[in-house]
Amino acid sequence: MKRKALISVAVLISATVSAQEVTDAFRYSKTDIVGTARYMSMAGAYGALGGDITTLSNNPAGIGIYRSSEVVTTLSIGGVNTSSSLPANRFKIEGTNYNNSKFNIACNNLGYVGTFKTGKRNGLVNFNVGFSFNRLGGEKRNYKVTQDYMQGSLSRYIAAKASAWGGNSNTLVASNGSNYDPYYETNAPWLAIMAYNTGIIDGTGNNYQGLYANDADVFNAGDLKVEESSRIDEYSFNVGGNISNMVYWGLGIGVEDLNYTTRTYYDDVYFTNNNSETLTQMQLDNYLNTTATGINVKGGLIIRPINSWRLGVAVHTPTWYQLSDRYNAQMTAINPQSYANYETMLSPDEVFDYRLRTPWKFQFSTALIFKKYGLLSLEYEIVDYSQMTFNDNDGFEGNFSGVNGDISSLMTTMNTLKIGSEIRLIPPVIFRLGYAYQSSGYGKDVRDNSVQMYTAGTLPNYNVNLSTNYFTGGLGYRINDFFMDMAFVYKMNKQDAYLFPKLFEGNTLNSIPSELKTDSYNFLVTLGYKF
Repeated sequence: MKRKALISVAVLISATVSAQEVTDAFRYSKTDIVGTARYMSMAGAYGALGGDITTLSNNPAGIGIYRSSEVVTTLSIGGVNTSSSLPANRFKIEGTNYNNSKFNIACNNLGYVGTFKTGKRNGLVNFNVGFSFNRLGGEKRNYKVTQDYMQGSLSRYIAAKASAWGGNSNTLVASNGSNYDPYYETNAPWLAIMAYNTGIIDGTGNNYQGLYANDADVFNAGDLKVEESSRIDEYSFNVGGNISNMVYWGLGIGVEDLNYTTRTYYDDVYFTNNNSETLTQMQLDNYLNTTATGINVKGGLIIRPINSWRLGVAVHTPTWYQLSDRYNAQMTAINPQSYANYETMLSPDEVFDYRLRTPWKFQFSTALIFKKYGLLSLEYEIVDYSQMTFNDNDGFEGNFSGVNGDISSLMTTMNTLKIGSEIRLIPPVIFRLGYAYQSSGYGKDVRDNSVQMYTAGTLPNYNVNLSTNYFTGGLGYRINDFFMDMAFVYKMNKQDAYLFPKLFEGNTLNSIPSELKTDSYNFLVTLGYKF
């Protein structure tokens, strides 16, 4: 009866336990450069060109360029290699290089564009409609981050969280009465509950201590393994048209489908300075699955002042997401002298629903057409990630006011520059090259590790995006109404990987980042038919 009476309290506490943070908002808001082989071989620099199914999710005005109907699909096959390393650092923390590879196969898009000619040479020349499935981002990767002789530790981070909470340790004990459940009947961090019941932390009030907190001769080694899978798909309905062969317009509604899953396995091993004795070992395993559905609106224009020059502009509204998290965790303390003697604690399997509004996106592009010899295209995209906002299911900030404030102060504008070229040397074969660069999206204080970062729920680790480079190339083949494009895309992404935050409520935990590099390569083939 007591449990039922506290249902409303449990909902509130659940919100604080699973409260999302800055890195979560960025992960679900950021899209990638993904599309047809033609679009990708030019690094996505297609905003002023149009006539490609990917533009329905990029610059909807591209649908106005079509002069005939078309069906198209794209297959992507490739792999991803993720490596972690620890650079020289003043704390003399030792790190090891690790590499892990993953194979991916996906359908990037599938779509149809229908063209309806008015028979006019001026005014509305044609009116077009389009339906498409486009993948906007996602990949599968596994990676490992290891640091030896660390001066901070996960248990000390959890102790800092427990001290900031400040409650009596008696309320953390899971066996405190047959019907007592600290997960739902306190507002304590779930990490603190698990750590106290397994002996990973000790103390009470605002004075909790981690393992060997006062022993300068004890060091620890952290080992984090991550399995990660993500995707963002969009289903678009677009309309557009051609006005006097000079102005092309488009408007689209997109419905997005997001799925993110991560499994993390963290080991912390404590040992004496001379490595003569291994002490307590702790393990923390986490599972998180996030699903979401969202909706957005896009509009765009392409203007052709002269035959050889085009200008493009597009505006994307925020995507309004309805998200659902499913998560659980397990913590274990192991005595290495007798592995049969250990303590373990499981969290409940929990579900948490909330909303996210992503930022506005603005794109500006231009292209030069060199008659039948080729073209050169440029595109600039700007997204202000400090404008992301979490809300509860009723649309109010509520428990998210703190994290929304962090988003506003810690995030910044991401700039994306795309350059693409097309050369027609041996008709009907077309050669293409492209390059794109994306900046971080995180503010300088975050990138410098000089500001406090919060983590969500029972996940202590997080990554900070630094930059992404794309190197692309490909070729196309046209014969009658059939076309085939091929592309190769090499993507290089750099992140800083943290085992736990460096700063927490006045505590300095000496957490330093490992360099995480994710290099992916993809071969794409697009098949299409015009009619």
